[in-house]
Amino acid sequence: MKQVLKYWWLVLIKGIILVLLSFFIFRHPVSALVGLALYIGISLMITGVLLVITGLSNRKEDDQWGWKLAEGIMDVVFAFVLLSNPAITATVFPFVVGFWMIFYGIMMFVGSFGNKKAGDKSWWMNLLGGILNVFVGYIIMNDIIAGAFAITFWIGTGVLIFGIVNISAAFRMKSLAK
Repeated sequence: MKQVLKYWWLVLIKGIILVLLSFFIFRHPVSALVGLALYIGISLMITGVLLVITGLSNRKEDDQWGWKLAEGIMDVVFAFVLLSNPAITATVFPFVVGFWMIFYGIMMFVGSFGNKKAGDKSWWMNLLGGILNVFVGYIIMNDIIAGAFAITFWIGTGVLIFGIVNISAAFRMKSLAK
């Protein structure tokens, strides 16, 4: 433990970088959207391919393999849209995010009944999460400009909070190291 506390300053640097990043996000929301779209596009491409492979590989053992396959295909399609042209992506990103949220909300909603059938006591959380995802996705798609600013505002806020938490943790680590 003493060894970990010795490097408290790395956590401080991480916190400072995150706070500075949050200011960039707030000051340049369009650039932040482009960067976020690229990051999500790459992530979706990887998860989509993995879900397609998982769905096809488990089709004999998993009754819901088709849903995994559909989810993987949708991830690959969304990834292609996001990665095809970053400038256009920044413009349509809120629409894509809204549609994606609605799609996943429906997937969560439908999947919750399979979880209930399998005896999962927390199945209702997926049901509620699916309904909320559809609702938020609809709101984002309904007003794309407000959705774009909401996306960047919440991301910037989250990064700022995470930066402050890291800075605070670094100083606590420093005092514990002494």
